[in-house]
Amino acid sequence: MRITVKGKNLDVPEHVRDHAITKLSRVRRLFDRFIDMEVVFREETNPRIEDRVRCEVVLHAKGKYLRAAAAAPDPLTAVDRVEAKLTRQVRKLKTRRVTRPRQQTPAVELAGVAPIREQSREDERLT
Repeated sequence: MRITVKGKNLDVPEHVRDHAITKLSRVRRLFDRFIDMEVVFREETNPRIEDRVRCEVVLHAKGKYLRAAAAAPDPLTAVDRVEAKLTRQVRKLKTRRVTRPRQQTPAVELAGVAPIREQSREDERLT
């Protein structure tokens, strides 16, 4: 998985970049079908906003895009908050993909084929 870390209105220090990569690569443990991840740090210029650093993550999975954003007073806290949000979304995606095929399989198999018991009863009536 490719992880890209960028900064808008902000230079991202090396230790923040490393922390973001290690923290957000943990998401891969939950679901391994990710293609790439883009992390963008933005600094709010309005002095009335307490949480000045905003971290946005876009995760590209096969056929899906997951997006999470969080704000905090410093970049490390923003990464931690974003990782919690993204973990919840990934778990939700994984449970959807695992449970849907299991729920649909019996209905698809029975739609085209009549049950065995009914066929054997019809054969007994004919003879």
